[in-house]
Amino acid sequence: MMIVDRDSNDIAFMDLKSRKILGRTFLGNNVNPHMAMMSPDGRYVVTGGTRANTAYVIDARTLELVKKIPVGISPEHFSFSPDGRYYYQGNPEGDSITVIDMASLSVIKTIEGLAEPLNITFTHDGSKAYVGNYGAHWVGVIDVTRHQLLKKIQIANVPGISRLDPGKYLKEIKGISMPAMSLDNRYIYAADGDLGVVGVIDTREDKVVKVIRVGQNPWRIYMGHDGKYAITVNNGDETISIIDLQRNEVAATLPAGPDMTGVNFAAGKAFVISSTTGFVYVYNMKTLKPAGRIKIGTNIQLETATTDLADEKIYLAASTDHSIYIIDGKTEAVERIPNVGLYPWGTHIMDSKDNYCH
Repeated sequence: MMIVDRDSNDIAFMDLKSRKILGRTFLGNNVNPHMAMMSPDGRYVVTGGTRANTAYVIDARTLELVKKIPVGISPEHFSFSPDGRYYYQGNPEGDSITVIDMASLSVIKTIEGLAEPLNITFTHDGSKAYVGNYGAHWVGVIDVTRHQLLKKIQIANVPGISRLDPGKYLKEIKGISMPAMSLDNRYIYAADGDLGVVGVIDTREDKVVKVIRVGQNPWRIYMGHDGKYAITVNNGDETISIIDLQRNEVAATLPAGPDMTGVNFAAGKAFVISSTTGFVYVYNMKTLKPAGRIKIGTNIQLETATTDLADEKIYLAASTDHSIYIIDGKTEAVERIPNVGLYPWGTHIMDSKDNYCH
């Protein structure tokens, strides 16, 4: 597992069986890595340094830093094309995506015209990429062959008062963080924070076919592993909305906690991270009812997590006590791994279904 240590400016590598740190790759001073991901062929680990405006490429076998690549302003989230050929680095402060060729480890294009692009989702065949624009209310569609922005898909109507005076009413837009793909590759689901809805996009025609109202200020949507349900965390009213993906409607709205940063699925349950309370809220995905909460600690900041390939254990980063907490999905027992680096910001396991970032 890769651990993103934001303040010690390194990526740590932990063996899941022994719970030992096998090594770490120092990236440089004042880098602040935001997330990490392994290339589909397992050859490289990459990360974007938010304060350095640079992408970093690590040899996954030797853990050596092999390349620094200048990108756009404040790089954060990114994605690989399914064949591993392209690395799309989102630069939210620069309103762009940097396209890196993984064969030459060089920039081949910068895609402009975006609005605070955060998460990027490729279709399974790699022909298109969908971009969540947090500074707008549309999903961008990119032609991966030409690395060109083809279309902007408006999720829902923006209130008229915002259109009349956007400078006054849209100073701090909370738009779309994540375009999430259904298991069958047919639909994109995109939650819009300001509008409080999830737009369902048919990927064949790139049109919105359904708008689902959820709670207030949904941060993003998280897809369950069996394709039956998805969850939005609604930080505006401290609830979660469970969406039935067959009917494309809300099946349940349940109480949760403040400042939710992520959802992980394991052992037939959903685990919702409330970052500032030290609690993880648990929900039974068969009954769609609350199933208690797990106290991770007191006066700690929880970040994001990844689930192992067996859907049994969750690896949660806790930044302020420099630890990883391992939650057993079945028993809900918690094990702490301390001293993994300074301010661990997130975790990543290759091929996990729950790899995500803030």
